[in-house]
Amino acid sequence: MSMTSIEPAHRAIPATEGEREQMEAAFRAALEQLPANTGFAHAVRELARPLFKSGWISGVRTGHTGPALADVPLPPYTFGTALANLSAALHADSGPSIGQLVSYHGSQECCHGRYWVTRIKRELDRRGRESVLYSLSEYRNGAFVTALTGVHAESVTALPQHWQM
Repeated sequence: MSMTSIEPAHRAIPATEGEREQMEAAFRAALEQLPANTGFAHAVRELARPLFKSGWISGVRTGHTGPALADVPLPPYTFGTALANLSAALHADSGPSIGQLVSYHGSQECCHGRYWVTRIKRELDRRGRESVLYSLSEYRNGAFVTALTGVHAESVTALPQHWQM
């Protein structure tokens, strides 16, 4: 019994100079169309760039923005780089989530202890930096009772427990 290898019908070709120029122009145009108060940080823009590049070049090569790259595939590392950067950003220390138990160790020493996260407020400042504030609650008599508001991320440590009914 012989084993045959399955090879793609077309060879992977890296982005051409023209494709890169088109992508950069489209990326700038997309950023310019965002509302003035959006203010994405440089790091966020650079995280989005390889994903935009992959999508743009895919669309140029196939004539549409579908996921298939049947006619002229991009090298796998193009997507690997984009997805690795995205994955790292998504799995970075993003802090606790709503319904998660946390340990509060902030400036109000009399309130140190364990609480449930019941609200998360995220805002961007003028420089595009994100600030995160938490509302922490205790669960008493079948209801959440807010104990602390405006808690900074550095004042809490996420615990592995999540709220379950």
